[in-house]
Amino acid sequence: MNVIPEKCNMEKSRECDWKKILSEERNKNLDPLFYLAPFWRGRYYLENGSAGKPEPVIRAEAFQKAMENLSRPISPEDEFFGGKDCYVSKVLPEGVSVDQYSKAGYADEQKGRRNFLTGWDHTLPDYHEILDFGIGGIIAKAEKSLCKPRRSAKQKEFLKAVLIVLKAFSSYLLRSSQEMEKAGRKDISERLRRISLGAPENLHDAMQLVWITHVVLESEGRWHNALGRIDQYLYQFYKRDLEKGLIDRDRALYLFCHLWSKIEGFHEITNICIGGLKPDGRDAVNDLTYVCLEATKLVRSPSTNLSARFHDGSDEKYHLACGDVIRTGIGFPAIFNDHVTVKSLENIGIPAEVARDYCMVGCIETMLAGRQQAWSDSRFNLALVLSRAIDSIRKGKPSYENFISYFVGSFRKELKQHVGNINKAILDCPPDKFPDPFLSAFTQDCIGRAKDINDGGAVFRRFHGIGCVGFANVADSLAAIRKLVFEEKRLGFDKLVKALDADFAGSEDVRQMLLNNAPKYGNDDAYVDKIAAWVVDLFTSECLKHRIAGGGRFVANMATNVQNIQCGSEVKATPDGRKAFTPLSDAASPNSGRDMKGPTAFISSVSVPDYSKTVGGTVVNMKFDPEYFATEKGAGIFMAFTREFVKKRIHELQFNFTGNEILEAARSDPEKHANLVVRVSGFSAYFTRLEKSVQEDIIRRRVHRSL
Repeated sequence: MNVIPEKCNMEKSRECDWKKILSEERNKNLDPLFYLAPFWRGRYYLENGSAGKPEPVIRAEAFQKAMENLSRPISPEDEFFGGKDCYVSKVLPEGVSVDQYSKAGYADEQKGRRNFLTGWDHTLPDYHEILDFGIGGIIAKAEKSLCKPRRSAKQKEFLKAVLIVLKAFSSYLLRSSQEMEKAGRKDISERLRRISLGAPENLHDAMQLVWITHVVLESEGRWHNALGRIDQYLYQFYKRDLEKGLIDRDRALYLFCHLWSKIEGFHEITNICIGGLKPDGRDAVNDLTYVCLEATKLVRSPSTNLSARFHDGSDEKYHLACGDVIRTGIGFPAIFNDHVTVKSLENIGIPAEVARDYCMVGCIETMLAGRQQAWSDSRFNLALVLSRAIDSIRKGKPSYENFISYFVGSFRKELKQHVGNINKAILDCPPDKFPDPFLSAFTQDCIGRAKDINDGGAVFRRFHGIGCVGFANVADSLAAIRKLVFEEKRLGFDKLVKALDADFAGSEDVRQMLLNNAPKYGNDDAYVDKIAAWVVDLFTSECLKHRIAGGGRFVANMATNVQNIQCGSEVKATPDGRKAFTPLSDAASPNSGRDMKGPTAFISSVSVPDYSKTVGGTVVNMKFDPEYFATEKGAGIFMAFTREFVKKRIHELQFNFTGNEILEAARSDPEKHANLVVRVSGFSAYFTRLEKSVQEDIIRRRVHRSL
C-alpha cells in the first residue's frame, strides 16, 4: 500500500514540517507511468460487461471497483491523508502485467466519459452540505429520496447509483483509517473513521473531508477542480475550535500550509476563493480569510490559485493583506469585483443571494458552487474574423459603417457555427449514456430531484464560456481603420490591404503610421477606449443570445489562457501594426507594450468597457516593477490601485511583480530559478517550466511603475 510506518501523532505534529511535504509534492509524480483508477474501472468493465444493468449503476460499480483498490499512502509529516499518489503510481499493482493494464485502460477508454467540453471537470461539489451532514447524512438523504412514492424506474436507478458511490467512498475512508492505524498514525486513523460517515467534529476533520473529496474527484480524471469559498464553509469549525480552546491561530495556519502543500502535488490549477460578500450582502471577510492569505504567502505554490473578491465595503486591512501577498511576485491573489460579477449573474436571472455566493473554477471562470453542472469553455478568434472581413471587403471603397456592418455580420455567422459545434459535442454525450453519479451526489438538488447533474438535477444549468481572443488587436485595428483610412484619409483602404497581405514588406511606412498615428487601447484615450467598449458589448451581448443544448447559457469569457499565442499563428498582419502570425493580445488586457502612458492611464482604459454581461470571467494583466512598491509607502500606493479597481467597476485584475531582469536571468540559468513563480494568464506557474513562447509573451508585457 506504499505506507511508511513512521509515527507522527498529534503530540508530535507541531514538529512535522509542512516544508518537507511541499518539497515532496513539488517533485512527486511529475512523470507518472500508471493511472490506476481507469485501470480498475476498465477491469470492472472487462469482468462484468454491461448486459442487464442500468448505465448509472454500471458507472457506479466501476467507481466502487476503483475505490476498493486505490492506494492509501502516508508519510510521517502528513497532516492530511490523500493525494495524487492514491491513484497514480510508477509501478503496477502486484500481479498486474503491462498487457493487462493496457487492456483494462482500453476498456475504460472505449466505455467513454464526458470531457471538459461536454461537462466533466473544472468543478466543485457542495462543500457546505458535505460538511454539515457528512457522507452518512447524504446517504440518508439519498435513501429517503429513493423511498418516496411514485419514483420512476429511471429515478430509482439514478439514486441506487448515488448510494453505491457514496458507500464506496465511505468504505474507502474506513479502510484507509485501518491502514493508518497499522502505520502508527492514530490521529489520522481516528479522523478518517469519524468522517467516513459522520459530520466533521472540528476544523482538522473538516479540512480532511474537503481534501479527500477533492482527491477522489481528481481520481476520476477530472482536472483543475476548485475548493471554492474555503474561508466561508470552514469558518464555523475554526470559530468553534477557537471558542473551545481546541486550536489557536498558529495551529490553523500550520494546517493550511500543510493543505496548500498537498495541493502542489497535483501540479495543476486549484482555484481557492476568499472574501467578497455573503449571500445576505454583508462582508464575508473573517480571520480565516487572513489565514488563507498568510498560508499562500508562505507556501508560494502556483497550484493554489487564490482569488480574492472585493466590494465597496472591503476594508483597508483586507486591501493591504491581499496586496502584501501579491507584491511577493507569485501573481496572486487575482482580484475580482463583486459589483460586476454579481450584477452579471443577476442579469441572467440568478437570484441575488446565490449570485453573491459565486466562486471561480480553473483560472477565473465563474461558478455557482455545488449548484451547477461542470464549467466548460472554448476559444473564439475575433482577430481572425476581423482579418477575414478585411479580405472579403477589399474590393470597392467601403464606408466605415459598411465595413463595421460586414464585420458584425461575419462575427455573428462565425459565432453561430462555433456554438453549433459545441452543442453537437454536448448532444453526443446524452445523460442516459454518460451519467455522473459521484458529482451528482454532491450537487444541489440531484438527490432531491432524483436526476443526474446533466439531466436536470442541478438547480442551475451550466455555463459555457466563449473566450474572446485578440480583443485589443481588434479594438486598436478598428481605431486605426476609422481614423487613418476613413476620417483623416491618410491611408487608402486598398493600400492598407496590400500592406497586410505582404506583412508590411516594402510598406514599413504604413506599419509605422499604424503603430504611431492611431490611438492604442490602454492609454486613457477616449477614441479607442470607446471602440474597445463597443467590442466588449458586441461580444458579450451576442454570446448571451445563444443557448446550450439541453439547457444552459453560452456566456462571454474575456480570457485566453495562453491560446493568444496559438491563435496568433492563424492570423496574418493586422491594422494595429501587428506582424503576421505573431501572438495576439492577452485576454482583456491592452496589447503588450502598447500601454505607454503608465498605470493610471491603464486603469482608466480598462474601466471603460462594461463587463456586467461577461458572466464567464475576465483577465486583465498588469506588470509592475517591484522596486517601486517594496516599502510601507509602496503598500499604500498599491492599495490605491485596488481601491480604484473596486470604485471603477473593473471586473478582474492580476499582477506580475517580477522584473524582466529576473525573468531573463531565469531563462539563462533555469536551475537556479527553478522555484520562480509568475502570473501567466488566469493562473500562475513556475517560469522555467513554461514554453519559450509563453515566457516571451510574459516578458513582452509593459512594466509599469508607481503612480
